[in-house]
Amino acid sequence: MQATSWIVILALLSASIEPILVKLGYRGTVTPLQLLVMKNIVAAVVILPMTRQFRLVKYSDVFRIGSVSVLLLCTNGLTLYALRYLSAVEVITIVTTTPAVVAMSNWAMGRHALTWRFWLGFFLCFTGILLTINIFNAEAMGSHSILGYVAIFSAVISSTIYRVRMESLTADFEPPLISTWIFWINALVAILFIWPFQEPIPRESLPIGLWIGLAAAAANVAFLWAIKLVGSTNMSIFNLVQRPLVIIVAAIVLTDPLTWLQWLGVILVLAGIPLARVKKC
Repeated sequence: MQATSWIVILALLSASIEPILVKLGYRGTVTPLQLLVMKNIVAAVVILPMTRQFRLVKYSDVFRIGSVSVLLLCTNGLTLYALRYLSAVEVITIVTTTPAVVAMSNWAMGRHALTWRFWLGFFLCFTGILLTINIFNAEAMGSHSILGYVAIFSAVISSTIYRVRMESLTADFEPPLISTWIFWINALVAILFIWPFQEPIPRESLPIGLWIGLAAAAANVAFLWAIKLVGSTNMSIFNLVQRPLVIIVAAIVLTDPLTWLQWLGVILVLAGIPLARVKKC
């Protein structure tokens, strides 16, 4: 049980630093697609030394893993785009709704039963999101990109499908093997279909790309182990453990102050999603 706790903590911490690193990178001239390329190439280079596990799989299994890899690539790309136009706090808070969406997906598939506590938590979460993105402040809403909101909510959907499908995939393969295949496939896609159409990557952005790639590789390996051990819904709920700290750090490091309504929204989200406890059918 202690090993499981450390794996969950590693997954949480590794994934949480990425939005802050990305926002720091955007203070230069780097674009979302350039960061996506750097992230996946670096992760592909370091993933095998991290996992120390690779073997060939069946042709049909390559397509199974490949389809999940595309979902992760889409999630990463959409999140990077959203971070270009929205604050890290907004992105982090909206992503926090993912556990509720995962729980509803597993409920629809007959994996879990949802109680009134879940629906109360979902209501609090949804209300908190509206407050966090300043939907009641026309001036603030007008200063942001609607496409940024579309991107991050789309990322929540693609992330949900990724997590639900990954739960069944980790039942058939060891998480380190899946992570190795995922980042090698995504790096190949990035090199062949994204990199050739981009401007040269700014030299000052290389350190940010390096750290994002390292964090992505570590987070993915730990996250897949956690899904295998505790399930996609519970792991998504555990994601909330570090949210208050990350949001505060983002507000301080990125000098992105929060209004009192946004603070209230964050509190509602953090209070709502832990209520979304699920029971297996």
